[in-house]
Amino acid sequence: MDIVLFKISDLRIRDHEPLYIANKTNNNIIHIFIWDYKWDDKTSNDILIMGKYKKQFLKESLQNLSDNLNKINIHLNIYYGNPDIIITDLIDKYKIQNIYTYQDINNPINATAKIHYFWNNTMYHILDLPFTIDNIPDSFADFKKQIKIRARKEFFTQTNNKSIKLDGSIKINDIDIDIPQTELLIKGGEDNGWEYLKILLRSNNISNYKQDRNNFISTCDLSPWLDFGCLSAKSIFYQLKMYEKNKHKNNSTYLFWSDLLLRDYYKFKSIKLKNNLFEKNGISNKTYNYSNNKVSFDKWINGQTGIPLIDAFMIQIKNTGFISNKGRLIISSFLVNDLNLEWILGAEYFNKMLINSEITYNYSLWHYIAGIGNISDNSIYFNPIKQCQLYDKNCNFIKEWIPELKEKTNDELINPKEGISNYYDLLVKINFINKKSL
Repeated sequence: MDIVLFKISDLRIRDHEPLYIANKTNNNIIHIFIWDYKWDDKTSNDILIMGKYKKQFLKESLQNLSDNLNKINIHLNIYYGNPDIIITDLIDKYKIQNIYTYQDINNPINATAKIHYFWNNTMYHILDLPFTIDNIPDSFADFKKQIKIRARKEFFTQTNNKSIKLDGSIKINDIDIDIPQTELLIKGGEDNGWEYLKILLRSNNISNYKQDRNNFISTCDLSPWLDFGCLSAKSIFYQLKMYEKNKHKNNSTYLFWSDLLLRDYYKFKSIKLKNNLFEKNGISNKTYNYSNNKVSFDKWINGQTGIPLIDAFMIQIKNTGFISNKGRLIISSFLVNDLNLEWILGAEYFNKMLINSEITYNYSLWHYIAGIGNISDNSIYFNPIKQCQLYDKNCNFIKEWIPELKEKTNDELINPKEGISNYYDLLVKINFINKKSL
C-alpha cells in the first residue's frame, strides 16, 4: 500500500505529479492531508502562525480538493495532529511501501517507507536550470537573462480505482480548530482559481497588467491560489502562452511572465540561503539595530500610524487577509525604514494574516526591503506620500477603508504633515523630499 501526501502548497488535482505517478501504479493508495496542530501555535514574537483568513482559505481549498478527487473516484483522508506521528502510525498499521509527495525543503519527512519527492510550484523545473543552486545569480536580472529553458508538461491524473478510505479520517468541518466566523472576499479552491484565471484572460485584463500591478486593488493577482497550490505556476504559464498566441502579446504579458519568474527565483534562491532566509541579517555582513517598540508595532498592525495610506492598507489586511503587491511593499518599507522595527515582525504578521504569503516569497520580499538579500544590498524605501500621489491621488483607496476621513481634503490625506485633526497622532513624520525614495 502507498500514500499520496498532499500539503498546504499543492491543493489541486491538475498538474499534480505525485498524484499522477502514484495512480499509474497498481497499488492501493491512501490519499491524505494532515492539518498540522502547530499551525495554532505562536512564534517567539507571540504572533500566531496561522490566522483566521488563511485557515478559512485552506478549509475552502481542502473541501474543493476533496470534491474534485471524489469526481475521479479518489477519497481524500484528512487528519489533524502531528504529521510525523500520523505518518509513522500509518506506515506501521498499513505496511506502507511508498510515499509520493512534493518536496518541502524546510520540512522533510521522517519515515521508514520509500519517499518519492517531486519538485513543486515553479514554472521551470529545478533540474532544468542552467546552473546549480549554489551558483544561482545574486540578482533576479542576471537570473532572468540566463533562463532560456522550456517548461515541462502538465500532468492530468486518471485514477487507478484503488483509493482507500480510512476509518480514522475526519470530515473537514470536524477538524479540531477554531476558525472565527470569517467571510473571504477571495474564495479558496482549485475551481475558484481556474475561474478567476479564465475571467482574467477573457476580459483581456492581463494585457493591461503593466498598469494593473501598480494599482492598490489589482485585478490580475493569482497569488492566493498559487501560494496554496490550487493552481500550478506551470498551468498558468501555459494559459499565458495560449493567450499570447491566440489573442494578444505585449509588454504586459511579458511582465506577467516576469513576475511569475520572480517567484521561481525566490523559491530557488531560498534553497541556497537555507536558514539565512529567516535570520535577522539575512546574508548581509551588516549589523542592524532595530527598535523593539511594541507600541509602534501594534499601531502599525491596527492601522493607527496617522499616515492614512499606511493605515488603509493595514485595515484592509485586518478585514480581508489580502493586500496587493504594491501595498505590501509600501507598508513593509514603512515598518523597516520609518519605524525602524525588525523586519521579521512584519514577515511573521504577514505569514499569519495574508492568504497570499507563501513563505519563500514573503521572506524574500522582506529581504529586498531590508536590504539583506545580498551582501551589497541597501534597503529599499517606498515613500508613502509619493506612492499615494502616484497611485491614489484622489484618495479613493484611503476613503474606502477609512470612511471617517472622507470629508478631509486630498492634500491632507496624501501628506498629513503635522497630523490630521480628530485622527491618530503621527507615529513618525515623513519627509517627501527624498531622492532615494520610490
